[in-house]
Amino acid sequence: MKHLLKLLFSNRVSALLLIIFAISMAVATFIENDYGTETSKALIYNAKWFEILVLLIAFNFIGNIPKYNLFSWEKAPIFLFHIAFVIIILGSGITRYRGYEALMTIKEDSTSDRMISIDSYLQLQASNGSITQNFSSTPIHMSEIGFNRISEHYNFNDKQIKIQLKNYIPRAHQILKDTSKGKTYLHIVIAENDERKDFYIKKGDRKTIYGIPISFESNDKLTNDIFITKKNNTWLASFPKETDYFSMILNKASSYPKDSLVPLQFKALSQINNTPVVFNEISENKYLKITSKDKNPEIKNPESAIILSLESGSEKKEITLFGGPGYMNPFNTLFINDIHISLRFGSKPIQLPFSIFLKDFILERYPGSNSPSAFYSHLEIQEKHKMFNYTIFMNNVLNYKGYRFFQSAYLPDESGTILSVNRDYWGTLVTYLGYGLLALGMLLSLCWKNSHFGITLKILR
Repeated sequence: MKHLLKLLFSNRVSALLLIIFAISMAVATFIENDYGTETSKALIYNAKWFEILVLLIAFNFIGNIPKYNLFSWEKAPIFLFHIAFVIIILGSGITRYRGYEALMTIKEDSTSDRMISIDSYLQLQASNGSITQNFSSTPIHMSEIGFNRISEHYNFNDKQIKIQLKNYIPRAHQILKDTSKGKTYLHIVIAENDERKDFYIKKGDRKTIYGIPISFESNDKLTNDIFITKKNNTWLASFPKETDYFSMILNKASSYPKDSLVPLQFKALSQINNTPVVFNEISENKYLKITSKDKNPEIKNPESAIILSLESGSEKKEITLFGGPGYMNPFNTLFINDIHISLRFGSKPIQLPFSIFLKDFILERYPGSNSPSAFYSHLEIQEKHKMFNYTIFMNNVLNYKGYRFFQSAYLPDESGTILSVNRDYWGTLVTYLGYGLLALGMLLSLCWKNSHFGITLKILR
């Protein structure tokens, strides 16, 4: 043990650790440039090996303090250098495990007390009809280069649920391919925030899409499901309540009656649970393929997909989830071992202990150009019987109750603001303390009598 500590605190190990650290940071910069922030986090910044490396550097600095008797007054600047780096590393550890970042979207004349996490999580809800339990993984970072792993074990009502990652697809895109002995798929299109989203349900499956349960000739059909089946070469649908639609083919409006099998109107727009839904088509002899789209520099955060294997009891099933950082898609559902499971991959909601009302959002542009020069968010912070106004803009940050709100972006139609939120009071405080001691050590090294600078000044005199 003594020999091991001597080796750990040696100058050679110090130099080696710092060289590895510098190379890691340089490689992470190139990875982030070519593959994005998520990959650099997965492979380096949030990787266990990088945490161990930083921890070894901290131990090395601590061990060198008694080794070189840095507690003495003559070596005070060097002692400050060592202790400052240790404190900075401690602050980064607090940030890593206690702090988090999130995004908050607020429209003008609206109030919000909810934000969504920057990191992705695997969120699971398990139910057996009488008991419902929610689970959430630790933050998940996926790499385009590979080396990805998800392994979760949950215990629900004395039943084990095991989840393993089978595949990860960045910039995921679903397409149907022709095959001679393929499956039958129902293609559904949903509009969300002026963006088209495509969903496919295989014949025999049941899915809940944006809170809308759809059973496509599934044996797991429930009472409130939209049920779709085929009779006499005609596709029929039964809706749990009367549902209006507008047929774009017939250019007329009508409605589906409640609990009656009637012909399904393809390419007809329906409002179901306040969500625009189009049953686009049903295709036979197809197989669903998920591919990676080409990189588009205009899309900063493309949606990805993970294929998971679920095991409970003697049953084993597979599910594909779309999502990633910044996405909070609806839950996908399945039944396994008499458990109704809902799964989601992506950001999770975070509740604020107060509310923010957006009074006005102002966007300024350069004269004669559509390029934005500045944007401002005039806010009202609301908490019980306390209210105050604040304006957030570039370099003008709102600090309140340990939360820091930055002006990040705005909605495409300029109807509201997007705020970046940082929750890391203690991590920031400790890190800044380390920076302060580092600066003090640098200053003292210029004038300390036993430093190289001090000796040089004596010679010059």
